[in-house]
Amino acid sequence: MFQGAVAGVDLFGAIQRQVSDYGQYEAFLRLNLKGKYFPTFELGRGDAEHKDPETKETVKSKGLYGRVGCDFNVMKNKHDIYKVLVGFRYGYSKFDFEYHNPGVKDPIWLDTKACSFEDKGCYAHWIEGVFGVDAKIIGPVHLGWTVRYRRRIASSDCDMGDVWYVPGFGRSDKTNLGGTFNISIGI
Repeated sequence: MFQGAVAGVDLFGAIQRQVSDYGQYEAFLRLNLKGKYFPTFELGRGDAEHKDPETKETVKSKGLYGRVGCDFNVMKNKHDIYKVLVGFRYGYSKFDFEYHNPGVKDPIWLDTKACSFEDKGCYAHWIEGVFGVDAKIIGPVHLGWTVRYRRRIASSDCDMGDVWYVPGFGRSDKTNLGGTFNISIGI
């Protein structure tokens, strides 16, 4: 029944954080049951800092997230070194959110008021549909990638509206697409 496991990290999220306003650092553990079923556990830390060039608004969010789910190998030969995986995830993130606006002009009194708040505790729940590929490269080393369709199912948004970025989920639309590029070691 149990045929091993792989532990790995997502390289795409870490690179994305270095070259854009947001990203994440993620590790995962995927169990192998009969070469067909792959229960998966993912943990990570995401953060973002974005400043709008026109309005000068700044938003920040940072926090931890976790996802749990299962992938299914849809290849005919279940014991090949290549796997085509289809699966699902349930995700949860607990994070802090900050918002700073240097000034909003009151149209009646014509004065400018700054608006900001810090350390607003938020959470989000979502589900994901996952499609991916995993290949054994050399010895215990595996490379793979996934494409994910995410749909938010519940969240605590702040009084100002939706948060800009949810760790583990991405930009704060109700749905979004994402992906990973993984390197892992068989154990």
